[in-house]
Amino acid sequence: MIIAVPIGIVAGLGSALFYYLITLSSGLLLGQIAGLSLPVEGGSGALSWSSAYPRVLFVPLLLVVGGLVVGAISWSLAPEVAGHGTDATIAAFHQRAGKVRARVPILKTIASAITLGTGGSGGREGPTSQIGGGFGSLWADIVGLKDRDRRVALATGMGAGIGAIFRAPLGGAVYAAEILYTGDFEPEVFVPAIIASVVAFSVYSSIFGFHTLFYTPSTLASYAFTPNRLPLYAVLGVVCGGMGLLFTRMYQHTESWFNTARWHPVLRPMLGAAVAGAIFLGAWALLPQQGHFASLSSLTVGYGFVQAAMNSQLDNGQFTMVVIGILIAAILLRMVMTSFVVGSGGSAGLFGTSVVVGALLGTAVGGTFHQLLPGLVPLSVVPVFSIVGMMSFFGGISKAPLGVLIMVTEMVGSYTVLPAAMLSIFIAYVVTGRTHIYREQLPTRIQSPAHRDEYRGYFLANTSVGEIAERQSERVPPSLPIHEAVDLAVLHGHSVLSVESGGTWAGAVFLSDLLEVPEEKRETTPVIDIAHPVDLVLPADLSAEAALREMDRHHTTVAAILSVQPPLRILGLVTRRGIRDQDFSGISSGGP
Repeated sequence: MIIAVPIGIVAGLGSALFYYLITLSSGLLLGQIAGLSLPVEGGSGALSWSSAYPRVLFVPLLLVVGGLVVGAISWSLAPEVAGHGTDATIAAFHQRAGKVRARVPILKTIASAITLGTGGSGGREGPTSQIGGGFGSLWADIVGLKDRDRRVALATGMGAGIGAIFRAPLGGAVYAAEILYTGDFEPEVFVPAIIASVVAFSVYSSIFGFHTLFYTPSTLASYAFTPNRLPLYAVLGVVCGGMGLLFTRMYQHTESWFNTARWHPVLRPMLGAAVAGAIFLGAWALLPQQGHFASLSSLTVGYGFVQAAMNSQLDNGQFTMVVIGILIAAILLRMVMTSFVVGSGGSAGLFGTSVVVGALLGTAVGGTFHQLLPGLVPLSVVPVFSIVGMMSFFGGISKAPLGVLIMVTEMVGSYTVLPAAMLSIFIAYVVTGRTHIYREQLPTRIQSPAHRDEYRGYFLANTSVGEIAERQSERVPPSLPIHEAVDLAVLHGHSVLSVESGGTWAGAVFLSDLLEVPEEKRETTPVIDIAHPVDLVLPADLSAEAALREMDRHHTTVAAILSVQPPLRILGLVTRRGIRDQDFSGISSGGP
């Protein structure tokens, strides 16, 4: 409660402030200056959007100015605000003991409001996760929590911020525990994240209203699951997985290109925004159908266009080939715009774009099935494909399918789509394979530095020192010339070699002693001449943890390991450093 409740309150207030700043900046810049009218999610009535020449020409200029300001903030004050923010939060958890500088949440709020407010293509989840996670880290320092609890507080704040701004408290909590890894969970995060997410959701919704993020069409209320459509949802999962691979590679290649470019860091977000502005203007001029749907949906968050697609407002719900073509164009344009805006260092998330792309992709696939199989996929079922597409696209590339599944279900307020979504999202998960959009995710907890001591202690207590000796030790004959012994030790990374001949053990030779022999004598001097006896002999079935204690008690850094099965012989040598630095990934842990 000490961790969760204050974090939930601040995450809810921070998310509310962030949403207000986005609304204010986009209304002022895109609305009053550029003359754009963009739809807003959550509406049940007819949505509209419009743009007009020549004021639309201000959009590329706004993008460039926004990119320059964000570049200046990230370069001069906090590099962490550049990009989508989720990777920075994940890296802080794994690599920096959950520590986030106090200035980051404030600057991230400002920078993201500028990027999204000037029309930058992206989402809200990255900034909110960094805002909530940043305060979680700060609060942990204020109350004097240790590193382990600071990491939990960081992830708790991340889940609370996402749960608030997406109005999905349970999904936000599960997402925070799941997003840190590609194939694992952080179980300690669940309880505090759920509490904080409920508090943040309550605070945020008390300001903006208790309703779902997206309005669910009335036709969905009468939707009934039928197994006959499962193959169609499976196809949607394959399509979402394939498009997820395309988007991931497109974004990561763009990001890598900008990171290695020789331009000044201040200029990179501006240049990425300039390219995005030129692409937008070209699309606006070339794709005027349906009121410039494709080009306008590529700007800022874009959730209003998802709502319009769910409400079947494109061409009065008639999914002609023109409408499907417009949806495909909007999908590709959105992916390209986000890759340049966020990949160059603009401050916005990837979840939002994934929701837009997935929803439009689902609408296009559902509309196609409606054209081919109108009896099986009536018009009222197409919004279900939109919702399932949201889940499948991002669930596949984020490697957080459970959190995304719950979150999107909460965002649309409908649980009738779960069977179809469960099939589609995990097919997309399989199709994407090992590809994931967040670079800082680790496979499992055992690879995380956050759990290094925890797992190392377990393996030290449950791994016999004989296993380590057989992996780590190198046996050499007494007659081996010193120059060959040096090459062998250096090549295999051994600091000590076991001198043995015909089953008879002669002692140990240390690399430091080998290197002290003059080079002109190394070819003619055998290792037996500088071998040392080892005072400490330990049984092979002793645990590595107990072996370290014995080495400390005898004030030695090396021990010989004696077999416990006849014939008795020295299996090899272990050093204190070798045990502590041991890679346990390939050693069994069946007990001493």
